Amino acid sequence: MSTYILSTAVGSGVSVILLLSFAALMYAFTLPLYFSGYLALVALGAGCIVSGIVAGRIKKRCGLKVGFRCGVIMLALCAVGALIFGKLDGSAALVKTITVVITGCCGGVIGVNRKR
Repeated sequence: MSTYILSTAVGSGVSVILLLSFAALMYAFTLPLYFSGYLALVALGAGCIVSGIVAGRIKKRCGLKVGFRCGVIMLALCAVGALIFGKLDGSAALVKTITVVITGCCGGVIGVNRKR
């Protein structure tokens, strides 16, 4: 259980740092607002990959399952954040679900197969 807490915290931290960086880039280059959805999805995916890698390196087996669990936990955190800070309308739920499952599983496999 502590593996998933640590890996989710690291993945969430990466996502937050990327979100802040993307917001600064959007402001600096005055990008249109519709880019924010794509950049937020990239940040979520990157956080899930990092979360899966960390958990896979700790567990050292069952990379797909470990990465899937990390992705689902990150998705649940996004849902809780949407409930607290905004509204949970489900308009991009399928896209987010597919993104976190694929990136989390890839991260888990990478983490398990990593030598160092």
